Amino acid sequence: MRNFSTLSILLWLGCTAYSPLWAQQSKGEVHGQVSDPEGPLSGVSLQLLGSTLGGVTDQDGHYHIRQVPAGEHTLSVSYLGYRTVEKTLVVQPGQTLSLHISLEEDILGLDAVVVSATRSALPMHLAPVIVSRIGDRVFERTQSLSLAEGLNFSPGLRLETNCQNCGFTQLRMNGLDGPYTQILINSRAIFSALTGVYGLEMIPANMIDRVEIVRGGGSALYGGNAIAGTVNVITKDPITNTFSFGTNYALTQYEASDKTLTLNGSIVSPNLQKGLNFFAYHRNRQPWDANGDGFSEMTRIQNNTFGFDAFLKPDERSKLMLHVFVIDEFRRGGNKFELPPHQTDITEQLGHQLLGSGLSYERFSANKQHKLSVYTSVQGATRDSYYGGGGRVLLPTDSLTTTDLLALNAYGQSRDLALVNGAQYTFDLGGRWLVIAGSEYQLNRVEDRMPGYGRQILQQVNTWGNYLQLQWSPSERWSYLLGGRFDWVDIQGDYQFVEATQLNNRQFKVVVPRMTAKYAFSRYLKLRFSYAEGYRAPQAFDEDLHIETVGGAALFTVLDADLQAERSHSLNASVDYTWRKEQVELNLVVDGFYNRLRNPFINADQRELANGTAVVTKRNGSGATVSGFNLEANLALSSAWVVQLGATWQSATYDLPELLWSPAILTEANKDSILSVSRILRTPTQYGFFTATWAPSKRLDFSLSGVYTGSMEVAHVIDPTTEYTIIRDTPSFFELNTRLSYRFQLGTDYQLQLSAGWQNLLNSYQQDFDRGATRDAGYIYGPGRPRTVFVGAKILFGT
Repeated sequence: MRNFSTLSILLWLGCTAYSPLWAQQSKGEVHGQVSDPEGPLSGVSLQLLGSTLGGVTDQDGHYHIRQVPAGEHTLSVSYLGYRTVEKTLVVQPGQTLSLHISLEEDILGLDAVVVSATRSALPMHLAPVIVSRIGDRVFERTQSLSLAEGLNFSPGLRLETNCQNCGFTQLRMNGLDGPYTQILINSRAIFSALTGVYGLEMIPANMIDRVEIVRGGGSALYGGNAIAGTVNVITKDPITNTFSFGTNYALTQYEASDKTLTLNGSIVSPNLQKGLNFFAYHRNRQPWDANGDGFSEMTRIQNNTFGFDAFLKPDERSKLMLHVFVIDEFRRGGNKFELPPHQTDITEQLGHQLLGSGLSYERFSANKQHKLSVYTSVQGATRDSYYGGGGRVLLPTDSLTTTDLLALNAYGQSRDLALVNGAQYTFDLGGRWLVIAGSEYQLNRVEDRMPGYGRQILQQVNTWGNYLQLQWSPSERWSYLLGGRFDWVDIQGDYQFVEATQLNNRQFKVVVPRMTAKYAFSRYLKLRFSYAEGYRAPQAFDEDLHIETVGGAALFTVLDADLQAERSHSLNASVDYTWRKEQVELNLVVDGFYNRLRNPFINADQRELANGTAVVTKRNGSGATVSGFNLEANLALSSAWVVQLGATWQSATYDLPELLWSPAILTEANKDSILSVSRILRTPTQYGFFTATWAPSKRLDFSLSGVYTGSMEVAHVIDPTTEYTIIRDTPSFFELNTRLSYRFQLGTDYQLQLSAGWQNLLNSYQQDFDRGATRDAGYIYGPGRPRTVFVGAKILFGT
């Protein structure tokens, strides 16, 4: 018995000592190199599906995956701009398997990873909702210098200019105006009400890596304002060591100059554990007068922007990211630009200083099934403004008149703070179940003062949001997503006008659900359905608080005493078809949308105060319905020939006609002049875009692009004394753009790129602008610029 016990102990010790060696010999290794036809690729992600094993290629394209269990595995290889490749491999115990992989270009970006659909990274074709992308190539080939200019090139999106004096622009999505779309910077809602008015044109294109658009159904994750959809601006991440410097010179109608300078660079460590990307932008655009009346239709703009993105990976399971940008922009419209604003006939002048930053930390569990993210983002803005005019150039002996004093008092100042703090937990259970839960606090505090008009707004909105989303994929064909967001909103508003003071302290709780379903007939044909609810809080300072001038009087917004929150119900359905054969790629998407609005906000009942200020009341309407469908088609015959187009057909109507204007004193003689509208204004029935590129080599690139805007109804104030308004039907417009570029190879890592072309080559532009100081500055429609010629040069290093 003693001998048996001794033998057992010896056998146990032997097995214990041998087990690590046995375990090691039961595993193998995989190594190799990833490249494309031009050479090795660094930063390529490799993952053994169904496991936590993987890696990233180094600067020479090499990878090494250790401790791979013996048996058959599927290796997924993905890289931005290339088709995802899956390789089946068999690993023998103790074997070192060598596998070299060649990647092909993903011309249409069909395998691109997106983050906006579910607030987690996943391939676009697997997303439960349709996600459209505007990449940096689109900005370059359409000669879009800012975010605003590039947003026209996505289905369902239409950028419009709303003021002759200051150039205020807004984005309309699926027939709904600006406040219905949630604008995000790196997935954070810091694009506040104040910056939303002019911010689209402030953000330079060279700051942007891509823009992800989710039409409808975004409410549950990003907030109630995502009624029409979500636009997520993703800034550039450092990937390789590169540097570029560029300049562009344009002439509006061969007269007014528009000069820009751009600077971009990125630095990454050899082990890809840390990196820095920086960008800078300068723009100087002269004002331009379209009809020779001495008043500008395009504003003077001076913009200086600088920022950077950086990341640090303390280990393979965590990542720290920092984003910072500074924007300083000056814009002015009106007349007599050589004089101070108060000595002109009419001037709108704004100086913006923006400072934004975001810090986030991500941590994965050892098995990669759990992920925790914590983040904070903040944006502060200061705006110095002037809205008015009518003062004189005074001589030393002149005395100030009432008109001079009114002109001097038209200066104003605004302060804005937007803050988002939050945490998000993601649980991925083997690809079948994906749970996302999060909580975030949003703060928006704005102070807007215009002493000359007797107006002061102090508004603070606190929102605590909690969201939960469950994605279930029971089979390869079906995928379901069910989620909801609970918001507690606290509005503290003190609105002071000449005639009254309004207090708007309100609290309310709202639940917004979101449901989607996706059915895949195959990898290439998919159906998607979604339903979502949304809301808009009753605020006075919102994206629609644009202070325009009509006959020299400022226009302000006040709240109706019975103003209620606006609610929405949105339905979306889409068919997505993809076909590939060798280098040929085709993608077709038909997306139908239906938005039902309850208590929609209406700006109406315009009237004049004693000091000449015009006031419009924001009240609830009877209801509205916006519906239609988007068509998107993308075709690549090869990397040399690519065509993309999008078109939208829509209907936007009120349930009952809404009052737009009525006489101050209603009599039997003037009752016929009352103006009501049944259609939502500035919503064309059709609009769309196209881009076409011919690039026979890496050096030569020729692009055509166009934007079509159909006829629509717009309001026109034709009597500045009474604000008498009529409705006009606009003509349709087709804006055609061309661009030709060529790269000269100056050395192994140095290139010079020259470019030239025309924007709005056919000069499709509005012809009936109002004239003079008493013009209706809001009567502007169609393309934002006339025929414009441009030339550019860029020096590139390390590309």
